[in-house]
Amino acid sequence: TEETILLETMSDDLDTYSLRLNEIINEAKLKTGKDKVFIVTHSMGGLVARKYLQIFGEEDVEKLIMVGSPNHGIDGRILTGCSVLGTKKHCEDMDEESLFLNKLNYGKQPNIPVENIIGTGCDMQGENGDGLVKNSSAYLSWANNYYVNGTCEGFNFLHNNLAKPNKYPEVYDLIKKLIYLN
Repeated sequence: TEETILLETMSDDLDTYSLRLNEIINEAKLKTGKDKVFIVTHSMGGLVARKYLQIFGEEDVEKLIMVGSPNHGIDGRILTGCSVLGTKKHCEDMDEESLFLNKLNYGKQPNIPVENIIGTGCDMQGENGDGLVKNSSAYLSWANNYYVNGTCEGFNFLHNNLAKPNKYPEVYDLIKKLIYLN
């Protein structure tokens, strides 16, 4: 049977979440008897997983699949309004000029397959994106990038809906395909 382990807390910085992810991966390996795991993330979780790989290496991870991750940070209106959706620590780490992102993007990049799903179709101050993450922030030159087109209406952002199989089943289908291609 498939089992999902969720990590949800709102009080720590992204470095701390990366350390916690190590515990989750070790527990998942123990419970499944597998040597490696697939990490599937949404939004900020992609940054956490990338940091985990920099800290702990790749030996326990088969593949990383990210959906809507702000890989190069947030700025402008999204950064200004970030505290509505996250904590001050999260927003500081996701600021495109943060030390966290500088270390993440200029540090060692993974050698395992990294699949990066990017939402498009929403105007973000003249740039295409998913309503919260601009395409220029999500795109990684060293990853396999995939695009899913959608819409934003008011505060109903594509970004949030990318993680909902009933709203964008093509994302779920793509994730399944990327897992089973291994």
